[in-house]
Amino acid sequence: MNVVNIGYGSTNYYAIYCQNKYLLIDVGLPGTFGMMKNQLKKCGINLKDIHHLIITHFHPDHCGIAQEIQSSGVQIVISKTQLDFLESANKSMKKYPEYKEIIVNPKNILNENNKNTFFEKLGIPGYILHTPGHSDDSISIVIEGLGIFTGDLPLLYHVFSESDEKIELSWSKIRSTNEKKVFPGHGNSIELNSLS
Repeated sequence: MNVVNIGYGSTNYYAIYCQNKYLLIDVGLPGTFGMMKNQLKKCGINLKDIHHLIITHFHPDHCGIAQEIQSSGVQIVISKTQLDFLESANKSMKKYPEYKEIIVNPKNILNENNKNTFFEKLGIPGYILHTPGHSDDSISIVIEGLGIFTGDLPLLYHVFSESDEKIELSWSKIRSTNEKKVFPGHGNSIELNSLS
């Protein structure tokens, strides 16, 4: 397994290669589908080789072109918790003229913390953690032996607000995974033990 950051602008989007196919984590703002295709091409990745997309949270810079990606043959996967936020996310993003409403096949809604269904669906060893703190729909994706993809979960002690308790709880879940590397939605990857 290996990971390629295909991000553009200030946001990271990750393509994870495993068993001759890719899992994509997050995609760009509405109207940037062409940029995403260019980034994939630069990295030597064919869109047809991407089988699944997981969205860490429903903010425009992380899911803005998700439906366009899905229309190209990639299946969108979300967690059961995120399902409760999908309708309101679609409504709030109607302000972007290029935004296409996200539609998720019920077979692609996964329970958090379930390694079996994650592997059955994606063919990659891992699972989803619900990690609120940035937003209540935020998840982190654990890819066993590779690391944790945390989206926009704030680093501990970098913010001071009422959400600190949620953030601490989310990082506690992440620490319990025994993974070593964190791949955030913005900035460079970091060693998990450096965050203690």
